[in-house]
Amino acid sequence: MTLAVSPDGKRLGRKGLNRCASVWACPVCEAVIRSGRAEDADKAITEHVRRGGMVLFVTFTVRHWANHDLEDLIKVQVGKVWKGLLSGRKWARTERGNLREQLGVVGTIRVLEVTVSRINGWHPHLHVAVLLGGRQDPKPKRPKKGTQEPRQKWDPTVRGYFAVDKKLLKAFEEEWEAAWIDGVTAANPDFRPSKRDGVNFKRVYTVKDAAAIGKYISKVQGTDTAATWSAGAELAMSHMKQARGGNMKAMDILFRLAALRGGQDSAELPGWGNIEQLTALWAEYELTTKGGQNMTWSEGLKRAYDIGTDDDQTAADRKAVDAEDAGTALDTLIHLSGRTQREIGRRRVVVEVGWAARTAVEQGESPTDAIRAVLTEVGIDAKGVREISAEDDAAKWEAVEAGEAAAESTEARAERKAQESADLKAARADRQRLVWAKRAR
Repeated sequence: MTLAVSPDGKRLGRKGLNRCASVWACPVCEAVIRSGRAEDADKAITEHVRRGGMVLFVTFTVRHWANHDLEDLIKVQVGKVWKGLLSGRKWARTERGNLREQLGVVGTIRVLEVTVSRINGWHPHLHVAVLLGGRQDPKPKRPKKGTQEPRQKWDPTVRGYFAVDKKLLKAFEEEWEAAWIDGVTAANPDFRPSKRDGVNFKRVYTVKDAAAIGKYISKVQGTDTAATWSAGAELAMSHMKQARGGNMKAMDILFRLAALRGGQDSAELPGWGNIEQLTALWAEYELTTKGGQNMTWSEGLKRAYDIGTDDDQTAADRKAVDAEDAGTALDTLIHLSGRTQREIGRRRVVVEVGWAARTAVEQGESPTDAIRAVLTEVGIDAKGVREISAEDDAAKWEAVEAGEAAAESTEARAERKAQESADLKAARADRQRLVWAKRAR
């Protein structure tokens, strides 16, 4: 690990922590990632509306019961039906003509949100922002198979904006609603959504509406202000809403579980479930969502609003959490060996080490010497503490990342996957046994 002490001694960063970059299961990384995602989504949505476009905000749900596995519910919605909505007749070539062209669809932002109900079990659902009313150059056709012709790069710049015809918009909503219900039913009749609850549309026409729909971005978990969140934060910060009707979000499960294990009274905590039930729920949730995409942007949408590239969202998430530890070029960097870190944790002097480093800088003294003095006082060998340059620090972490990338063999990966599959199967069984007795519908 590397400690980064700011020039004024007021900030102490820790570089090289084992950041998982999980938006699903890590409360630390999740907060960083979702904050950045919310800014990006809000920028695209509000800028699109400001320029003269409109946004259709859509929520898709399916019917679910307590005996349904989370994985099955997600696969139907994301892996099958959602993809179908983005292609073929359902998306563009309808009986009313090419609605995609007529409505000026610039792109979509899709987020998967997961809650769990004490009565009806897992409830994964999709939030989608569809940006309409924009004119773009058509995408170049894909080269024919078997040819060496390179694919032409598409420029997604929006050339102009126009008011969307409300009759066409209504037709589009009807097409998507029918396509969603039919698609879910075909994939799994058990999940067939009702016409009343399966699809919900919200139209955003003005910048004021885009800002008033929300302020999701500035709210914290436990507040009941869903009607005043922004559309961008509705997408990216949905984890911060208080789930209603006895529902819990993933972090509700985790925080309640941690509190119960810490000895807090169950009656004084939000949510529901005992330690065994919450452990089963969390295990199924974490293993099911691992490696999945929480937020996706359609091709070119980020580039259209100068937000980024079409690269995998995972890479952007990793960059965001790594930036938390980046510090500045003026920071003093202090290397702590692995053995020294373990001893600091074992002797419980983390706070003392940080305080000594900051105080030394404020007094114009060496933070490295101050840390060594604290360690020596409690009987820890201080040889693992040394000041390093930014170049040496960067080289150190590059070497670590290269080693980690090559660490898992094909055999080890297959073994890990098999173990995760077995763990997920066990978690589902525990959930059915401990949370809801498996029942016929």
